[in-house]
Amino acid sequence: MQIRVIGGVGDLARDLRQIATQAPSDIHRVVRHGVRVGNALAKSNARSTAGAHGRHYHKAFSAEMKVNGLGGLHAGEYGPDSSKPQGGMSFEGGSRNQPPHNDLAKSADIVGPALYGEAKRLLDRWFWM
Repeated sequence: MQIRVIGGVGDLARDLRQIATQAPSDIHRVVRHGVRVGNALAKSNARSTAGAHGRHYHKAFSAEMKVNGLGGLHAGEYGPDSSKPQGGMSFEGGSRNQPPHNDLAKSADIVGPALYGEAKRLLDRWFWM
């Protein structure tokens, strides 16, 4: 194996400074997109699985971004808002009369791997500019 160096420590320092300024907005964009897509998937599933008893259930879904003060970690959450009509129907354990909806779990099965792929693409882009 052979390693070829095309620059010096100064170039590395410059690149790392650039990554540090670019990363927060890139990460926020990727997380925001994942939250929106996850919410849309969960909402679509809720619309198709709720049946006549839950005709308003899908309208209770919302998504929002949260920025943690600890190092500026970016996070988002989505799902039914229990304060909205039928928002409490997402009880994942189901009930005696209704099986669990699993809307959030089904969306996470899709969004999780996609979010991982997007994060990996960001790293590749930052370090192979």
